[in-house]
Amino acid sequence: MPPDADIVVVGAGIVGIATARALAGYAGKALLLEQFELGHAHGSSHGTSRIFRLNYPDERFVRLALAADSAWRELEAERGERLIDRVGSLDLGPVAIETSRALAACGVRSETLSADEVRERWPLLLEAGETAVFQPDGGVTYADRAYKALLAGALEGGGLEVRTSTPVRSLSLGRGAVQIELDGGVLTARAVVVVAGAWAPELLAPVGIDLAVVPTRETVVYVDVPEAGTIPALIDYGRLPSPSEGGARAGLAGYALAAPGQGLKAGLHHSGPAVVPGSTAEPDEFIAAWTREWVASRYERAGERLGADTCLYTNTADDEFVLERHGRVVVGSACSGHGFKFAPLVGRTLAALAREAAD
Repeated sequence: MPPDADIVVVGAGIVGIATARALAGYAGKALLLEQFELGHAHGSSHGTSRIFRLNYPDERFVRLALAADSAWRELEAERGERLIDRVGSLDLGPVAIETSRALAACGVRSETLSADEVRERWPLLLEAGETAVFQPDGGVTYADRAYKALLAGALEGGGLEVRTSTPVRSLSLGRGAVQIELDGGVLTARAVVVVAGAWAPELLAPVGIDLAVVPTRETVVYVDVPEAGTIPALIDYGRLPSPSEGGARAGLAGYALAAPGQGLKAGLHHSGPAVVPGSTAEPDEFIAAWTREWVASRYERAGERLGADTCLYTNTADDEFVLERHGRVVVGSACSGHGFKFAPLVGRTLAALAREAAD
């Protein structure tokens, strides 16, 4: 009996959509399953913006970001739409020195600016003696537009069926196929790609795949900052809460970027508690208050807090991505809070693995 689909992609977040787009033109039947609606706010892919940057202290990630940059530019040309506003990116603090070295080693242009030089260009506040690393190709990805552009490319490619409000309850391995249990019955596929974010470990465990990730709930704050869209995306490794201040986790860096229609979006990277996916909670008020004060300390014209929200990170111990094939099951976990920018590149990798698995 033939399978119901050749390749099934489980999860329609940004990586799932990018994988589906990369399957455009595939000769077999591809099926995309999403437990909620497309563009939902329960996971990691919603909202209007994400930082795009080449700035990494690790040369390998700089090179991956360059490849992702090319993929985004290709998508922009294909759709005739700007998806990344290249206002640049700024790194502050001790890690910025490592970032500068990694960029130079990869042949990527950047500038090291003094506090006065930064203030001459943008309404930002640095202390005397502080420096910043500016990279002009970074900036802000319009996340909702990027999602829609990838989805449009996936659908226009033909051969893709999308089913929303269709949670996958379990996976099992059969002879030459994967069985996918849904509320309404069982599907069979030659291969399955699991890109279900925080929900992936539970799906993968029954087929013997241990995905060692920890979901956390992160708090995001929106602040009224005039002309936020003209200021580079900012990552500050130099100012973090002290242990005496409290909070669930100290965090790794403050970050801020423009969020169209919402002001300046800011947060404390990797500061949220471990959670069970699907559970709900309000934003962490300590993190929200600290973030608002951090914004006030760095932005000359920072105004009132406009709101707060949460999102999920799906974290590996070393911030690496999990892109693996286990027989007919392909696992994609581009995570740890910095995976969005790599989506089109990761989607191509997962689609190639899925084609191999389906053969």
